[in-house]
Amino acid sequence: MKQIQEKTYKEFTDIKHHIGTLQSQQLSDEELSLLYERLKYQFTNLNQQVAVTQTLKASSEPQPIHKRQKIKREKPLIQQQGKSIALPKILKQPSTEQRTKKTKGKLKSAHIYQANVLNRELRLNPFSDLPTILDDDLNKGVSNLIQSGLIPRDVDVGPAFKRGDELLSISQVQVQNPTEKSKYYNTGQSENLQKYKVAPQKQVAKQIADYSSSFVERQSIPREKVQQTKVVRKAKYIIEIKNGHYVPDFHYQIRHLMIWGGIMHILKKLEKIASGQLDGDRIAQLAQSQFKVHLFELYECYISRPIMERLYILNKKQFSVDSAILKIQSTVRMFVASRKYRHQKRIVQKVIRIQKEFRLKQTYVYTINQIKKNMGQLISTLENRQKQFLLEDLNQKRIEIHIPSYSIKQFQRQSMSHFKNREGLQLTRLFALKDPNVSIIYVCTPLQEEIMAYFYKLLEVAGINPEGRLFFIHPENINRFPQHYSLSLLLYLSPKAIHQISELIKGQLSYIVPMRVGKEEFLIAEYLKTNIYSGPYEIIEKYSKKSEAIELFRQLSFPVAPEYHKFISKDDFVDKLTVLIMKNLTVQKWMFKIDIEFNGRGTAWFTLEGVKQFIEIKKFPHSIEFKVLRELVQTLLPIKTVLAFPQMFTFDEYLDNFIKNGGIVEAYPNASKVQTINIQVNLENQGTYQILNTSTSIVIKEMCKVGCIYPQNVLNLNVDSLIQPLVEELYKQNVFGYFTLSLLSFNGAFYTKSLKFGMDEYIGATILATAMDTDQFTYIPFVYHPGIAEQKFNDLFIKCRKEGISFDIEKKVGTLIWLSDQIEKGVLSLLCLGAPKKAVKLTTDALNFLQQFGGNIMKTNNHQKQDTFYFIDIVSRLRQLNSEGQQ
Repeated sequence: MKQIQEKTYKEFTDIKHHIGTLQSQQLSDEELSLLYERLKYQFTNLNQQVAVTQTLKASSEPQPIHKRQKIKREKPLIQQQGKSIALPKILKQPSTEQRTKKTKGKLKSAHIYQANVLNRELRLNPFSDLPTILDDDLNKGVSNLIQSGLIPRDVDVGPAFKRGDELLSISQVQVQNPTEKSKYYNTGQSENLQKYKVAPQKQVAKQIADYSSSFVERQSIPREKVQQTKVVRKAKYIIEIKNGHYVPDFHYQIRHLMIWGGIMHILKKLEKIASGQLDGDRIAQLAQSQFKVHLFELYECYISRPIMERLYILNKKQFSVDSAILKIQSTVRMFVASRKYRHQKRIVQKVIRIQKEFRLKQTYVYTINQIKKNMGQLISTLENRQKQFLLEDLNQKRIEIHIPSYSIKQFQRQSMSHFKNREGLQLTRLFALKDPNVSIIYVCTPLQEEIMAYFYKLLEVAGINPEGRLFFIHPENINRFPQHYSLSLLLYLSPKAIHQISELIKGQLSYIVPMRVGKEEFLIAEYLKTNIYSGPYEIIEKYSKKSEAIELFRQLSFPVAPEYHKFISKDDFVDKLTVLIMKNLTVQKWMFKIDIEFNGRGTAWFTLEGVKQFIEIKKFPHSIEFKVLRELVQTLLPIKTVLAFPQMFTFDEYLDNFIKNGGIVEAYPNASKVQTINIQVNLENQGTYQILNTSTSIVIKEMCKVGCIYPQNVLNLNVDSLIQPLVEELYKQNVFGYFTLSLLSFNGAFYTKSLKFGMDEYIGATILATAMDTDQFTYIPFVYHPGIAEQKFNDLFIKCRKEGISFDIEKKVGTLIWLSDQIEKGVLSLLCLGAPKKAVKLTTDALNFLQQFGGNIMKTNNHQKQDTFYFIDIVSRLRQLNSEGQQ
């Protein structure tokens, strides 16, 4: 008993010390609650221990009772919610040692003391001095102290009893070996208990050992019975409803004071459902929810599972309705969420695609700019070399690299019929070997032995010895790339061929003689570290356009036709054409020409001859309204416009191409006979020039050039006076090489038309004729007859000799026929040497022979967008010229 009393005083001394430390602190509701629960638990256990000890002891001597004395108000204060609460002092019991007497007989039952009532003085004045706590009050427990008012109800005295380690420590369970699995017991809550390990502390090991036997008994229970036992769901805070009414719990109310209204609302509903124990935390959670509380959520507040199951069964219908509603809502929400997800996914995919396209566009633009930058550097380097080339004397041994390539845009090459054969028809360049200082490297596709022997024979006739001065280079990758690739591009993509050329020109003066100057020729020249017999690429490209050439002619005061070439859109095209017609009412035909096209490919004409409305308008020239005339032009334009190659474009496609690539609209002379005159010039690198020849074009379909008659005898023209200012202007801009000036002759006058740079097939024919010591001939560079492809090579020349289609070696007069590659292609060239009228007759006879040899053919539409020249059109035009010459 003495030991227990000393322990009690020691505990209260600790409480006093603990409360003293809290005197200057403000405790929260949770801390006060824990302090109160701790005091209540500890002192209740002490009270029971004292009662049991008194029963076991024999001594029945009463404990001395000290009178209550008022003490001075020197009490420690505890701050709680803005109020100071005085705590009573605890007097230490005087040390009295008394021996207890042994009791004989039966043990007396423990005495249960009644709880004291709150002091009357304290009841009347709660702020009066608290009475002294006596031994008798301590023996009755902490609950009595709180109820009698000696300790305030809202003070948590739990922390005062916190001494040493916790009775139980909870931590994550460690994974055990399978052999140690038997150390754990299977109970109804084994799934939850296995997550933690429960390790007893040293001071309570004995208490746990006392309960070990009960666990062994539970282990022996069959598994089926354990599963059948009703498990009660645990709750942190339990409240109760008895007889349909809530049992008040002041501590639970204080704990959830801020949401007490919502809790009471839920409790009222639960009172109507059933009585039983409830999960207070779950009710508080529902009270804080912003959504409507459903019936099944109220059932979940009950701790006892049988009650929940019984309520579910009784309200199965209601639950089925609620479940259906929830199912419908969840399904709708699922579909809405799924639809939003799909929508967001589509947006993300589009964003990703846009980002990829944007990045690809950025990469493409960067690559194009980088290529342009590199190309600009190459061209600038080549231009510097070209400036030095202007000072070179070409009257010395030199090597000419002939590349007969159509260096034009890809869609133009794709729309050319027999593109490869046209490039192979320029073997006339070989006759430049007439100059003994010249050696030629000729780039071409592999040729047949018969064709090679034929031209070697012609070189021998011209008195040219090609031995050691003529080299043929064939690009090795010519069959690895598409057929529409130009010869210069194939050479650039064939490193072995370029290496062969570089070995041949090493240490010697050399330059490239192009057909049409393009970027590929400049790249090859830079790779070979050689020059180009031509001017800067930008200037050549600029003046090759018809609209820019007209500006140059106007600057040099050359006669030009009424024209306009700056068009923005289709409507602007109609407007400017209407203005031209108003200013030139006498013009009956207007020519449309696309800048970058050639040989009539981009040519069309719009005729107003015979239009009644236009005839009526011309009667009153001063009262013409622009709006009326524009409507007439816009209506007649798609009807009265004729395309030179209707198989290549429709009218709308032609107009789109015209606006996109630029073009010119010019008046066509009102004359019965209009002819095109060509002047071929060689502007050397030192500024001197040589007029090679003049010719009259053989034209079909108004503007489609298929051949030439040399020399021209239509216009009495001082060629030198016309060419000299043009040559001087071009040479000022470092332009030199071969070029052709085209004129439009009518009624003894002429208009300047266009410029064409490079050694084309017609200049090559002039070089051949010059090597044969003549300047009179007729040349048709491209003749296609599908019937010839069905014949043999030897049969063609045998029948030619029989029909008198031959060439006189001594007189150097007659007809020359050569193939481009193979006779199976059906493509050949005709060159007839002689006086103009005789040359036209020889050409007509040769065409008639080819028609008999290959058979008659008709015009057929093969539905290909190509510039096809029909054989029958060429024969008809030559027959007409021959008949005119015979008259």
